[in-house]
Amino acid sequence: MKFIEVEYNQDLKPLETALSGVKRPGDFFVSGAMEMPMPKVKVQGAGTLSFPVPDAQVAAIVKRAERAPYGRGEKTIVDTSVRKVWQVAPNKVRIDGKSWAASFETILSKVRAGLGCEGGAVSADLYKLLVYDRDGFFLPHRDTEKTDGMFGTLVVTLPSAHRGGELRIRHAGREVTVDTSAAEFSELSYVAFYADCEHEALPVRSGNRVCLVYNLAQRRGKGKGRTLKAPEYESRISEAAAILDRSLRASAAPAKIAWLLEHQYSTAGLSFFALKASDAAKVHVLVQAAERAQCAAHLGIVHIGESGAAEPDYDEYSYRSRWNRYRDDEDDEDDEDGEAEDEDDEVEDEDDEGADFTAVTVDDSWQYIDEWRDTGDLAVEFGPIPLADGELLPEGALDGEPPDSKRLTEASGNEGASYERSYHRAALVLWRRDRYAEVLLQAGVVAALPYLKQLTSGGKGARPEALALAQRMVEAWQGDSRRWHGCFGGEGRPEASHRIEMIAALGGLKAAGLLERFIADTVAASYDGSETAALISSVHVLGDTKAATLFSGLISVRMPNRPNECAELLLALSEDPSRCFPEVAESAIAGLDRIGRRDPKSEDDDWEPEERRRPLGPQFLVNLLEALRRFKTETLRDSAAEKVVGRPETFSPVALVVPALEQIHAERGRKAAASDASVLHLWSRSAEFLLRRSEAPPGPPSNWRLDVRLSCSCPDCRELQAFALDPAERVHRFRVKKERRQHLHNAIDKHRLDMTHVTERVGSPQTLVCTKDRRTFDRRLKQYRHEIAAMRTLVGLAPKSAAAAALSARMLAAAKLAAKGKSEGS
Repeated sequence: MKFIEVEYNQDLKPLETALSGVKRPGDFFVSGAMEMPMPKVKVQGAGTLSFPVPDAQVAAIVKRAERAPYGRGEKTIVDTSVRKVWQVAPNKVRIDGKSWAASFETILSKVRAGLGCEGGAVSADLYKLLVYDRDGFFLPHRDTEKTDGMFGTLVVTLPSAHRGGELRIRHAGREVTVDTSAAEFSELSYVAFYADCEHEALPVRSGNRVCLVYNLAQRRGKGKGRTLKAPEYESRISEAAAILDRSLRASAAPAKIAWLLEHQYSTAGLSFFALKASDAAKVHVLVQAAERAQCAAHLGIVHIGESGAAEPDYDEYSYRSRWNRYRDDEDDEDDEDGEAEDEDDEVEDEDDEGADFTAVTVDDSWQYIDEWRDTGDLAVEFGPIPLADGELLPEGALDGEPPDSKRLTEASGNEGASYERSYHRAALVLWRRDRYAEVLLQAGVVAALPYLKQLTSGGKGARPEALALAQRMVEAWQGDSRRWHGCFGGEGRPEASHRIEMIAALGGLKAAGLLERFIADTVAASYDGSETAALISSVHVLGDTKAATLFSGLISVRMPNRPNECAELLLALSEDPSRCFPEVAESAIAGLDRIGRRDPKSEDDDWEPEERRRPLGPQFLVNLLEALRRFKTETLRDSAAEKVVGRPETFSPVALVVPALEQIHAERGRKAAASDASVLHLWSRSAEFLLRRSEAPPGPPSNWRLDVRLSCSCPDCRELQAFALDPAERVHRFRVKKERRQHLHNAIDKHRLDMTHVTERVGSPQTLVCTKDRRTFDRRLKQYRHEIAAMRTLVGLAPKSAAAAALSARMLAAAKLAAKGKSEGS
């Protein structure tokens, strides 16, 4: 298999036939607007124009202008019932400026591309300056050839405040209306069209439209030559539209089709405007045909690839001599930490992106489209959408084409050589608008979100379609979270930002049932705190009763893994007194029992990486107590405080409770904090806990005995056990082989013995030297210092009561004893 096998669409041969004669790009008109430095336009008698052109200057121009005539046969007639506009001859207008030549050439290049006459020698000569004042217009007409080689007209509208004055252009049964007023006064708008097009200037309803009119001419060599005409593909557009409509409506029709372009385009350079030659022509026809057939059209990059086993293509193939590097390890190459390396020879793989090979088996393959652009050349965040078999055309487009990228990974160990190769080609992708949801959901809910938001803002008419799409997305969401895990680098997998967008969209649709289901099924299982604002804003759609039930369930599920975020949600909810739902607070307090206790089912359902979870800190307790205080239920606060002080191994008095109390006193004030029974309870119980732990300093061990019982009873572990229990022996040497040393490493680490283990690399077998240390005592001494510091903080926060005074006196005494011990130690 020298090439990737691709399955093409076999049912759209008629479309390929219809497009076979489409060679020349372009259309009968082109329009646009460009932000640029304004040219210096000087009109005789009116001076240099300001922009937007003020009424005073328009009046000065009109005063010296003349009524523009029109041609009837060989006659030139002035008739304001047919044409009502003022004109100024080109010899009375001067246009220059520092960057005007370059800016005008940019406009002209866009005109040449849009009209399909790139590569030709096209010039633009100023014909007139026109002023359409209020009610100015020009009835339908065609331009006559005014100069040799003239084939079209270019109109550049200068910045001027006006409404109306649109240009309506007709050609071969098609009609467009172009608004020539730029959105910003820093822009120049332009429109160009072929001379054989009928066009009219619609009446100006207010203000003044000031424009420059140019004759577009093709510079010819000797002989008159043939005047350029607008590309005429109407018959092919109609034929292609009928084929698309008929083929894509069929019951067995593919969800979409992707027409591969002939030229190569980079991701950065992919745009409708930048298409080349016949690509531009065919895409132009297909886009218009798609519009008539009620199809959406986008550009994208098609990726088709495969990987598997391969045989390199060269005569004398040697794994060892050409591709592999070996490192022969010494038998006992242990590192200082006792981590033994594998004794087998290690073979390092090498990749060769230029190597030729023959594919033996295809083990994996992929086809998808990404890097989307809409017809306005705006990027669309669909993400990678899978490409199904039979959705690609024209037939044979990639046959015999070398892959755009390929890689050969040479054999290592027992693994044979493997390969990966792929195509990356631009394509025009079409699908029926009524299958929009189906196509986007091929890529998952993330791809469908932009379209859902578009429908949500589309008014009442789009609501039924939006609701139908939203329902399918809600149903698919949970499956997508797993489906895209690891696919395409996880690019298509829903994240928190997508959940927020979905909540907003469902809220915008006022779809209470779908919103309830989405929060219960999806948000509650993956809430990470970023959705809090969106959840709070959804209450007005859900109603208080449903919101209370949903938030209670969410907190119940997420409190073990996301306690900080759940406390923040409770606090945000309590900011509105009308939303102090008791059941939500009760759920949060019940969840305190499960914080720090691993729930295998919850862990399995939680796709959030461990490193993204915030450690439990003082702010958690501050937020929880503040939220419960707003709920004005003292019983709930007391219950929360009791649960916290009852589990010091999870809610550390030193790292969490005491700093939280310090912050509460700072924020509320001493008097307000002292009146809160839950705060007093936390203070007294924390003081009691710290005094039990550290009223007296910890004494150092009296000997080297380690009280431990090893789980293994092998001879080496029995020897290690005896060494651990020996009160006098501090260093022990094990002269054993590598495997047995590794076993001892594991036993020491598993039981967390207070000893180091280092391999002495002398002799054979080598020796494992184990040395006892005081790491447990040192760790306890460090904790003691932190606990004494926490006592000092508690003394400063002590409430005014006899019991508190007694505890404070004991804590002060403990602190003095610690200071004395430190002084004596130094």
